[in-house]
Amino acid sequence: MRYLSGLLFTCAMACAPLADLRAADADLKNANDVYNQLQHNAWYLKTADHVADLYVTELGVGTPVVFLHGGPGNDFQYIIDALRPQLGEHRFILFDQRGSLLSPVPEQEVSKLTMGQLVDDLETLRKALGVEKLVLFGHSFGTVLAMSYYQAHPEHVAGLVLAASVPPTFGPGGLAAWLKVMRPRQHVLMGRAEAIAAAEKAASLPTDPKSDTAQQKSTRWRIEKQASLNIIDLSRWRDITGGGVYYNEKVSEAIGNTLPSDFDVRPTLKAHPVPITVIQGDHDYIDPAGQSWLSDVKAGLAQVNVVPSASHYSWIDDPSGFAIALRKGLSRADVGR
Repeated sequence: MRYLSGLLFTCAMACAPLADLRAADADLKNANDVYNQLQHNAWYLKTADHVADLYVTELGVGTPVVFLHGGPGNDFQYIIDALRPQLGEHRFILFDQRGSLLSPVPEQEVSKLTMGQLVDDLETLRKALGVEKLVLFGHSFGTVLAMSYYQAHPEHVAGLVLAASVPPTFGPGGLAAWLKVMRPRQHVLMGRAEAIAAAEKAASLPTDPKSDTAQQKSTRWRIEKQASLNIIDLSRWRDITGGGVYYNEKVSEAIGNTLPSDFDVRPTLKAHPVPITVIQGDHDYIDPAGQSWLSDVKAGLAQVNVVPSASHYSWIDDPSGFAIALRKGLSRADVGR
């Protein structure tokens, strides 16, 4: 009996770590599941002009949604956390736009990049997916691309979800006049000295920036330049991803120079109406609370969901509020399939 109890005691001591190890392994697998999906589902799509190979991957299950990242010249990785609550109902098609990190073009081709090429690439992707009508979810510059594709191919758009959206038109003064209005709002967000100081203190940064280590310099940049512009709650600065190699300024400049100054999607909205949902932070520097969309809301051409106390990356300021708004927007867009 004493032998048996000792054996049981030994087994308990030996088996417990094994069980813990298996649980830890399962937790690790779950934590990495999204990363694994992105890697396992990756494929390449050659552009129609054979200049670039677009890096494409998929995340989630259900009806397909194509995500269009910001920039131009950015990449898609930063949106992953915002998609997590939707992965059981929608399959998100993610890709780096031509010239971006994972879809590079030869150096001599960068200055030739245009908005029209990105629209053509999206049509090439639609054909490759075998989808008659796309649901497009765009963020920031991605909303310009979504609406530009909609203008060019309205028959192939089921619905749009536009987060941190540009206005439906740049207005009488065109792009230049709109930028003059937007830039002061950016300066206000980046000038919040007390909020920035509090975040830097919480991050244990030195009082004197000259004392920064290389890591601390990067942290300071993420707080002062990146987070301060894109979120209101700077305690969440670590949730801001990207920057550095993930953003190509030359690509941004080349494509930005081809944006039409007289951009106006409203005629297409009236001629070929589809469900359009705008999700906008009330402090978004592009268009706070989506004010420029109000006339289209009154005309029944769009819906605006305002995320309170939020800026350009509103899913970081209010994860649950953004998740609810995105789910509603995708449901509306699905009706148009």
